[in-house]
Amino acid sequence: MIDIPLQTFSGTHHEIGAQQGQAVRKLLHEGLEQIPKFEAVKLMKPKLLPTSLFLTLAKRRAAKLLKNDISQYYPKQAQRLEGIAEGSGIDEPTLLLVQSMELSITVDESSYLLQACTSLGFDPKRTTTRQAIIAKNFDYPNDFAPYHLTCHIKPTEGYRTLGCTMAPLPGMIDGMNEHGLTVTYNLAYPTDKPKHFVPISIMLQEMLETCKNTDEAIEFINRAKRAGGALLVLADAEGNVKTVEISSNYAATRETVDNQIINTNHYHTSEMQKHEVPHNAVFSGKVPKALVGTRVHESSEQRLTRAQELLKGKAKINEKRIIEVLRDHGKDDKPSNLTICQHGEFVSTLRSVIFYPKRRIIKVLYGNPCQNEYAEFTF
Repeated sequence: MIDIPLQTFSGTHHEIGAQQGQAVRKLLHEGLEQIPKFEAVKLMKPKLLPTSLFLTLAKRRAAKLLKNDISQYYPKQAQRLEGIAEGSGIDEPTLLLVQSMELSITVDESSYLLQACTSLGFDPKRTTTRQAIIAKNFDYPNDFAPYHLTCHIKPTEGYRTLGCTMAPLPGMIDGMNEHGLTVTYNLAYPTDKPKHFVPISIMLQEMLETCKNTDEAIEFINRAKRAGGALLVLADAEGNVKTVEISSNYAATRETVDNQIINTNHYHTSEMQKHEVPHNAVFSGKVPKALVGTRVHESSEQRLTRAQELLKGKAKINEKRIIEVLRDHGKDDKPSNLTICQHGEFVSTLRSVIFYPKRRIIKVLYGNPCQNEYAEFTF
């Protein structure tokens, strides 16, 4: 079993950031040395441009695009980001470059490779516990495996949060707050251009600090400034489970079907499919050679179909059944980048989580769920 430390940060947002920066200081400095070797960076960099110059230019662009918008629309999270820079001893433009990797600023094929994950949501009528259960496999490039952060945030202003992110980020990727409001975040494939350059994870951290339930969260998301696309599963302590499909400028809410939700990485609503990469689009350029000629949506569609097959029927769902789905390697039991438990040369399942909103419990596993066990945390 992989050890999963829980980091607790408290105080003002700047103090929280400084504590986070200090806690992950060594990890971030080691990571900066590895960035030029990351496959995602190699794919984004123009062939003839030296890596050092590319990264310098990328930092400048990230700072220009993100800094003012984060400060204007999410000042508390901007203070946390400044604290991370201070505590880690890493300059803010470099941290903003890391934040920018989350954004779909342009429709760049290399950015599609970041967009995996499978999320499951079950309302109380669907579970043996008669409580909502939310679960997710976080699939991401293998280069990012060392940078998990599971943390309990106790701000002097805002609700406490508990969940998972990456070490340099002030925002939340998958988490809940002290009232039981829970969110999982799957990246999507939008085509509309952002007007406001704020990572979705920052928006979600602000949402968890200010909203008590699913309906408040949906209202917050609909008016929030953000960049990029996602499928969000939301649930609260009362068992209200919904999905919000978002892009930079549009949003649509989706109800459960058969008291459950399954999200991968493509939109289900007709409203959002208008703003999505076409389903017949294929990789042609800035991707590993093995993926050239394959469809952009292939993994997303196959994981969705497989999850639907595994969850078909009226039997009540429990944690054991959920874990079986999260560990699934397909009908032929051959793990790949097309299976729910992903084992890819470039992208794999790096983390898995299960949430119990009513009980305020989160279970976290690092690595592939087929190979590791979950650790339990609570407020």
